[in-house]
Amino acid sequence: MTMVSRTRRTTPESVVETDVLVVGGGPVGMLVAAELALQEVRVIVIETRTELDLRPRAGTVHARSLSLLARRGYVPSVTPDAILDDPDGTRRAPFQFAAQPVLAITAPSVEPGPIAGIPQARLEAAFEDRARALGAQVMRGHSAVTLQHDDECVTADVWDIANDRALRIRADYVVGADGARSLVARVGDFPARTYPATMNALAGLAVSDTPTDIPQGWNPTPTGWTMHNPNPYGQARIIAMDFSAPLVERNDPTESEYRERLGYVLGEPPALSDVDHLTRFSDHGRFRTRLRDRRLLLAGDAAHSHYPLGGQGLNTGMQDAFALGWRLARVVTGREDPRVLDNYSRERVAVASAVVGNTVLQSRMMNPRTPELRDAVVAMLAVPVVHDAVGQLISGQFQTGFQHDFVVTDAEGRVRTLAELLQEGRFVAIRPDEHTPMPDAPADAVLVTGKVSPDQTWTCALIRPDGYLAATL
Repeated sequence: MTMVSRTRRTTPESVVETDVLVVGGGPVGMLVAAELALQEVRVIVIETRTELDLRPRAGTVHARSLSLLARRGYVPSVTPDAILDDPDGTRRAPFQFAAQPVLAITAPSVEPGPIAGIPQARLEAAFEDRARALGAQVMRGHSAVTLQHDDECVTADVWDIANDRALRIRADYVVGADGARSLVARVGDFPARTYPATMNALAGLAVSDTPTDIPQGWNPTPTGWTMHNPNPYGQARIIAMDFSAPLVERNDPTESEYRERLGYVLGEPPALSDVDHLTRFSDHGRFRTRLRDRRLLLAGDAAHSHYPLGGQGLNTGMQDAFALGWRLARVVTGREDPRVLDNYSRERVAVASAVVGNTVLQSRMMNPRTPELRDAVVAMLAVPVVHDAVGQLISGQFQTGFQHDFVVTDAEGRVRTLAELLQEGRFVAIRPDEHTPMPDAPADAVLVTGKVSPDQTWTCALIRPDGYLAATL
């Protein structure tokens, strides 16, 4: 048995039983809870924050995440008519790599799009609303104090901050979505690969009183970079990235420190007002090489953390949630062997390794002391095959086996898309007629018989709840 305590030991006033406890109620934790509740799994989420975190966070949702969100109805999917009108088209959107405008992100026309701007707080709110509507118990204002786990269950002592009292939660499984300093990760055996920080940065919302003081967009300086997204209606996101020294302190930044850092990177202090929602970050990178330890599982920043470029942390975390949710639900309900959770671990560790690796490379390219590295990589990105591979990596589409959307028309003339069929979070089995052999499917799979358009490379297919192919014939 393993036990780790944060700071306080408590005498619980009550014991609550649940199937799954999710520690951490950011967007990843809320999405895990929604996916579990969709399958009628009892799930509790504990989150220290009582309200949404409105500080500047990721706001870019990439192609693979958009496709997954569409398969649960969080964003609109492509209509059947649009799929049939342009089944082989591609849409493109400009993007940056290491602050260089050298990429174009593409997505098939049958999918929602290559990029969308959706604030992280809005996603968290949507996932929380869905989780609550499906029966998940969301306990904001609660903090995990200790965790104990063995082969039978996990027990958490939790502090109810508002009421100054303790309770105990006993769960079959615990999912750690509690960030880079994860308590769940410290309790379990989760080895990690780490890349030390080489820079430090401060981000915040502020009004630039003299807009020319801070150039718009990405701006290189002798000591680092600034990034400024002007907002004509009020506060804008302004970041100072200082490559003169790595991040050391992790405490909350002060306004004076923020102003001083911006002045240092720019060469002179800018005129700012209405400064708030300050955060600090670095290019420190880490990914856990195992995401399951018996009844403990990790997702999101608890599993992988890195330089926040292009929203890749949020996107990878959401993809973790979709990959984990259906597997864990089927294990809890007895429909799958727990070993499928090891498949989750292997699959997502490979993805995290690639994502952390590319963010480390981008940080090194942005260092003012290594312009030759930046120039070499930019030159390589001019090669089409390299450019496209990097675009697929950034957008999450390098993950193989994903089934793009299609239209299936059954014998009664009913027309549905794959995205619509996956709304319930179940396996989907597709066959052209009742006589054609097809892969073995779970008893609760959605079985559809009909014509698929556009034509696929397979005749029959079994598609996982997260949209990836499980088997084809």
